[in-house]
Amino acid sequence: MDKVCLFLNRRKQVHAYIPQMEKYIASKETMILQVMFPGYVFVETTLDQLEFDAFLSSMDEEKDGIIRELRKEDVSALTDDEKDLLHKLLNENGILVMSEGYKENGVTVVTDGPLKEFQQDIVAVNKKDMLAILRIHFLNRKIKAGLRVG
Repeated sequence: MDKVCLFLNRRKQVHAYIPQMEKYIASKETMILQVMFPGYVFVETTLDQLEFDAFLSSMDEEKDGIIRELRKEDVSALTDDEKDLLHKLLNENGILVMSEGYKENGVTVVTDGPLKEFQQDIVAVNKKDMLAILRIHFLNRKIKAGLRVG
């Protein structure tokens, strides 16, 4: 998928990226970056949907196996709410960084990080794996995010 991003980013009007999140691996006591939505590439562009579809179609000779034949249903624009959610969660590098917080009377209080704005949406916290699950759905799955709870 990184090759797809590099390929798409050759066009000035296109910014392609793969959202990632910081994830703590308890067994190794280390932090890694994990792809949030495997198989998806996100593209920000000044092109409208028809122009973008034409752009992809015009690249048939250039694709060279990097981008498989796309069907119209494979390419879709995010809603304004979905775009807003991604911009609130991800930093400028497309990474959902680890948030920090604590538990008080069974309620998770987020003191720092992107989950601060979404603390009311946290439905579960795995303290050992430093992971929060939000009630917010994106691409038919609940959002998971790193959360260090002290």
